[in-house]
Amino acid sequence: MKKTHKRISAAVLSLALGFSVAGAPVLAPMAAAQISTNQASTVDLGADVSLTINKYEGLPVTDPADLDNLERLEGFNFLIEKVEGIDLSTTAGWQAVADLNAADTSGLILTEVDTVPTDTSGVATIDSDTPDFGVGVYLVTEQPMPGYTVAAPFFVTLPFTDTDTGVWNYDQVVHPKNQADINIEKDVEDLGATLGQEITYTISAPLPAGDLTALAVVDDLPDELTAATNVRIFTGTSEADRAAYTLDDGSIVEAGDDGNKLTVSFGANDRAALQALRGANPDLQIIVEFDTTVGSLPANDVIENHASIDFGGGLVYSTDDPDNPDDGTETRLGQLTINKVDVEEELITGGTAAFELWRCQADGDGFRVIGEPLSAATSATDVNSVTDTFVTTNGQATLYGVQVLDWVNGGTPTADIGEALCVVETVAPEGYTLNPEPQSVSYTEETDDDYAMVVNVINLDDTIDGQLPATGGMGTMAMIAGGLLVAVVGGFAALRGNRARG
Repeated sequence: MKKTHKRISAAVLSLALGFSVAGAPVLAPMAAAQISTNQASTVDLGADVSLTINKYEGLPVTDPADLDNLERLEGFNFLIEKVEGIDLSTTAGWQAVADLNAADTSGLILTEVDTVPTDTSGVATIDSDTPDFGVGVYLVTEQPMPGYTVAAPFFVTLPFTDTDTGVWNYDQVVHPKNQADINIEKDVEDLGATLGQEITYTISAPLPAGDLTALAVVDDLPDELTAATNVRIFTGTSEADRAAYTLDDGSIVEAGDDGNKLTVSFGANDRAALQALRGANPDLQIIVEFDTTVGSLPANDVIENHASIDFGGGLVYSTDDPDNPDDGTETRLGQLTINKVDVEEELITGGTAAFELWRCQADGDGFRVIGEPLSAATSATDVNSVTDTFVTTNGQATLYGVQVLDWVNGGTPTADIGEALCVVETVAPEGYTLNPEPQSVSYTEETDDDYAMVVNVINLDDTIDGQLPATGGMGTMAMIAGGLLVAVVGGFAALRGNRARG
């Protein structure tokens, strides 16, 4: 099985959760409108200021003490820009701060001050020794780092009101956090897939560190598939060590929305249990497996299926990547035409031939079949037409919903299941010899359909039969009758000879 690895974060990830030295939140719009004129006038515009950024990996935490359990990150860069035109010594200035929105800075005048990196301890600092860095409002923007989501931009004010002392504090400490990008894997087991056949999907992703405010696995199945059945949940780090998991206060909805949307939701008790399991195994994955059936054939020959996992806090990962046209898990079902031809490659329209369809593997100058005969439909819309024996009409047989020759289980097929697709003749037309070798299928270039396939099966005239001694049918009977006549005549002659001698 070839795994499909895709990752894409939500458009806005609210991962930046900051605490002042006293533990007060500072990344929201700071309740600035409540500052009085007298308070604002006490701001020392010439004071030295500093900003310390502690960079952690993990989901947002609700208790500052939990920060000690998170890994610090080195080498992350933060762009520091000053918001011009805001005077923090006035109430009007603080009112302007309250109206700021880090998601929309289009109307602001920003002056770049510096870009500061985190050191080996995951700490980045900037202070008044940096030119143009003093009392004011600053936009802090984390720069992208491969393999990690980016913390949302945020504003800081220097100074800010220390909630413990009620006085201005000119030294700000914040704790933006990142979650390492999560690989959500979507796998399919679809060997022999065709109309009416069952296939199996597996969705898996590692559990992130931090407090999970939500956990849901969602798969909105395409129209060609029936609703999910037999949903199974596991935890583990590999196929070999996974263990079944039973929901406590979660739920499984197999046919939501339009009747085809699977949602597996984990309740608070489930999330706590999973986080406890992760504490002992940082590589722990959540795995959801289910079955579905090909209910109809896709118009473009491809059944493409995506899934997503919602970890809460804006962390939603999906296999649907708009920047990658080849994402998702695909089952490819094409049309196959079997042509029964003579040595001149002209259709043999008289009589009928019968064939089986197999996965096969190159073997010397030919092919050997692997596994069991495959099924396909003889009608594109009738599930009852699915069969594993295909009979020609006027020299041709057309099969629908045939799993393409070079794509099985979500990827290129391996030798153990057969890297090629073959047909095997089981009945030859009258007057022709049976073709004894599996014949490999290929894509046809006679159509715009990328997954249209064709195979020509050559039959030779049965000319040998007329040249053999007449040892079959009436010829055999004639030989038997002749032999009996010789025996009778010989016996009669012997009897007369004996009597004469007597």
